[in-house]
Amino acid sequence: MVYYSCFSYPKPPTNFPTVQLSGLADTGELISFQEMLGLLVRPDVGVVVIEGIGGSGKTWAAKAAYQAAMTSNIFNAYIWVSLSISCSLRQCINKIAASLSCGVRDNLSVERAKTIINEYLTQRKFLLVLDNAYFTEESILESLGVPHPQRQNLGSKVFVTTRTTRTRGVMDPDRLIIPQPLTSEESRDLLHEKIGRHTNFAHDLFSNFYGVPLLIILLAGVLCDAPTQDVFSDLIANMLVSLGTWVSVFHTMQRMVEFGYHQLPSDNARHCLLYCLLFPEEQGIPVKELIRHWIMDGLLQEFFSFDEANHIGKEILDVLIKHGMVYLEDNDHVRMHDVIRETVSKFGKDKDYKEQRDWYFENSSITKLEHLAKSSNRVSLMYTEMECLRGSPRCLFLSSLLLRGNYLLKAISEEFFCHMGALGILDLSFTRIKVLPPSISCLAKLRMLLLIGCDHLEEIQHIGSLVQLEVLDASGCVSLKSIDPRSFDHMVLLRILDLSKTSITSLTSIPAHMAVSHLNLPGCSFFGSDSALPYGMSKSGAVQNLQLGNIENLTDWMGMLWLPCGLIFQLSGRFGMKVSSGVHRHRKTYVYASDAYFFNCLEKYSPLWFNCFQKFQIIISPLMDDQTMDMDAQVTETDFIFQNSCIRTTHFMHSIDLNRYVQINDTDGVPSDLDSILYHAELISLNRLTVTTQFSDLNIKSMKAARELWIENIDQLESLLLADEVRALSAVGNLHNLWISNMENLASFCKGVEDVTSFGCLKRLILDCCPNLLYLFPSELRFPNLEMLHIRFCDTLERVFDCSVLGQDAVPRLQSLQLWELPELTCVCGGVLPSLKNLKVRGCVKLRKIPVGVDENSPLVITNGERLWWDNLIWDDESIKRWVLFRGWGPLLPQFCN
Repeated sequence: MVYYSCFSYPKPPTNFPTVQLSGLADTGELISFQEMLGLLVRPDVGVVVIEGIGGSGKTWAAKAAYQAAMTSNIFNAYIWVSLSISCSLRQCINKIAASLSCGVRDNLSVERAKTIINEYLTQRKFLLVLDNAYFTEESILESLGVPHPQRQNLGSKVFVTTRTTRTRGVMDPDRLIIPQPLTSEESRDLLHEKIGRHTNFAHDLFSNFYGVPLLIILLAGVLCDAPTQDVFSDLIANMLVSLGTWVSVFHTMQRMVEFGYHQLPSDNARHCLLYCLLFPEEQGIPVKELIRHWIMDGLLQEFFSFDEANHIGKEILDVLIKHGMVYLEDNDHVRMHDVIRETVSKFGKDKDYKEQRDWYFENSSITKLEHLAKSSNRVSLMYTEMECLRGSPRCLFLSSLLLRGNYLLKAISEEFFCHMGALGILDLSFTRIKVLPPSISCLAKLRMLLLIGCDHLEEIQHIGSLVQLEVLDASGCVSLKSIDPRSFDHMVLLRILDLSKTSITSLTSIPAHMAVSHLNLPGCSFFGSDSALPYGMSKSGAVQNLQLGNIENLTDWMGMLWLPCGLIFQLSGRFGMKVSSGVHRHRKTYVYASDAYFFNCLEKYSPLWFNCFQKFQIIISPLMDDQTMDMDAQVTETDFIFQNSCIRTTHFMHSIDLNRYVQINDTDGVPSDLDSILYHAELISLNRLTVTTQFSDLNIKSMKAARELWIENIDQLESLLLADEVRALSAVGNLHNLWISNMENLASFCKGVEDVTSFGCLKRLILDCCPNLLYLFPSELRFPNLEMLHIRFCDTLERVFDCSVLGQDAVPRLQSLQLWELPELTCVCGGVLPSLKNLKVRGCVKLRKIPVGVDENSPLVITNGERLWWDNLIWDDESIKRWVLFRGWGPLLPQFCN
């Protein structure tokens, strides 16, 4: 990563000088990035302003400080508020209140909201970041209800980023921070990082970008797909022509944005970028909903199916991110930089993409909306302060009406939608409406209706005539209990129905022939299997993505026979997290559970194993007191585990082909209610379990399908297997690979073997870091099919078998033997290992004999070894050395061959 090498703040803190981007004023003082972060704990610093031109890294610096504070747990409360030039004081207050869960949707007066904010923050050490502020009011913190950190005297901090000196003045900061331009070397490193590879640039190229990070990022976006140096050179030449004569840094940024916009690979990508202008500047844009808007507004080719169009939309979004036109705010939201927004807005006006700002509905609301609809087919009035929609405006050609986030909107006149027959997208999300007006039935061309987070909506009515509807999303409508009967009778195009986190009790209104492919019901605590989908609907196989309710209510769901094969199946658990996150790029179903409750419902012969869980990865791990179920973290952990499984088992050649993987961490043994999951798992990993001294605590007899077993960090375990468990595993014959690691007190591999017992299924065994082992196997145990045995880092191991046993009887098919750092090892076995092909030995100074019987037709390859060990070996037949081949012995190899 490339970081700023320095910031500056003028001295003294009063009478701030003007600092140019091209250099520091004489009175300025350079500070390092770490020194800037040090302001978080300085008792004499309460308010910090980070000031600079757009694209200079103000938000980056504030975010770095914010994340550092959270990582170090410095404060009791963290509030990040994104603002813009159009954001009113009331909206800022609402944003702060929303961050503190202070009831922003309860129609509080400004004074009441300020009081709540003040009461909440006064008692807490807080960090408040006001990003991209344009305040002009004096005593601004008081106007926001925020206690001044210096007067509060708890160590709280307020960080403000701004482009204006006026905001700096009204904030009266204790420190003013000004990001400094990148050096040529830092600019070059940032460019290489963003492009993803190194290439040659003219020495003076970076002088055209003045060390501004945003300019470097935009340049990287232009060059990222250039296949050759010649194309690089042509793009750079064209870009320098487009930049023209220097006027100012801001002018250069605008010209660079324009050039980058025209270098996007397609008209589709440019239209999708301009569509982002419909969303407010200070709000992150939900990725899922943005792509749906692109699809429903016809920006993606109509011949794609919805799922294909969704995939194309994700690819376009990746292109926009790669080209620096938008950036990921988190995994679920993107944002457009204000400088980019200001520049491309002129292209948006020409192509009907324009957000209408600060617009209020009053008595003349009809004419105002009619006026807006005449100038644009898309009207975006998100996050305004309107309270009602009156009248019946004539907007005959209006295609999109976006009213999201109007928290005060609670009434829509009955006739409001009568003259909007062309409307294709209607977004009423996060409003306070209680009912849909009857005139919504006039929207015969409506393709997408969004009612997300409408907390006061109790019933969905008047939608039966919406025959073109493809997406109905009412997720988060906590008061929603029902949908008008027969609403869906004629909706043959409906593909997505999202009723998650509602109070819906049944779906009796859905006809059996309906072609819904995505049905979401998580968090529907009143919805049960007795009110399930019509059998005909599921039998047709149209439902491909089903998300179901809380695991406490799943007992009846698990026995259902109608669930179609190949379903993407999702559940939500006790803590609100997703227990199953569907089929990902490896085509596995990933499940994360904080306890085993979910598996109580999943019977051994449930049809779900064959329909929905043909491939799965399940992680069972307790929830710590200070942990929350963060889905992003779970996905990251899941992906890591899967990749790590491939790395760990490079010798286990079939590991990457295993489809059913279970990992159990930090539990009291293996819970008894996991019989069904263990019965179907092919790869089982047991890590840091609390058990007694016996392996029976690990529920071995339930592992009927296990082909591979990993056991690690189980300190109490003294004996791994009992004789009857070996016989049970061998009878099933599936367990081929066994990996044992970091077992502090393990004293024997198997106990209770009195007669010759065959462990016939095992083919590969790796054992490492077991410091209490004196021997590994009892002499009565036989491994007729064992092909690979690796023993590593067992400090006290003296023998592989407890008594003398002939290798040709005990391990007749052993081909690969690794003995690594076993300082006490004296004996492997008697006789010979007739199938041994590869031997690796290191750190086994007491091992004087190797049981090999090789000839010219079956030579032994020794990979790695030590000269002293080789010289001290005792051979029953010296001629055997002629058939030994060496690999990896370096310069000593010629001497061994003599």
